[in-house]
Amino acid sequence: MNKLLKKYLDQATAYHDYHFSMCNQEKADKGVIDFINAKCKKDRRFHTPSKRLYEAYKVYCDEIDVTPLSSWQFKRNMQILGFVYVPKKRFYNRVTTGFKNVGLNG
Repeated sequence: MNKLLKKYLDQATAYHDYHFSMCNQEKADKGVIDFINAKCKKDRRFHTPSKRLYEAYKVYCDEIDVTPLSSWQFKRNMQILGFVYVPKKRFYNRVTTGFKNVGLNG
């Protein structure tokens, strides 16, 4: 009984690595990389609608006085960085498009 309990506790407290690291940073736009580092969380459990993420990116660009990329260019840069674009996913009773492995802070 004691062995079984110890095994269960070891599994329950085991560390799970959900961190997501970006790749190909030298190929992507620096503004998108700065936005991801400043305003987003990189975690394999997250899914964020693409429209919401792009709107947050435009607000970020206005804050730092930089011209934002178009939505197509933003999507392409996110894919270069390794974030998976999901064309259709059910999200709160709506079918939406979005990116996996990224979430907005706050």
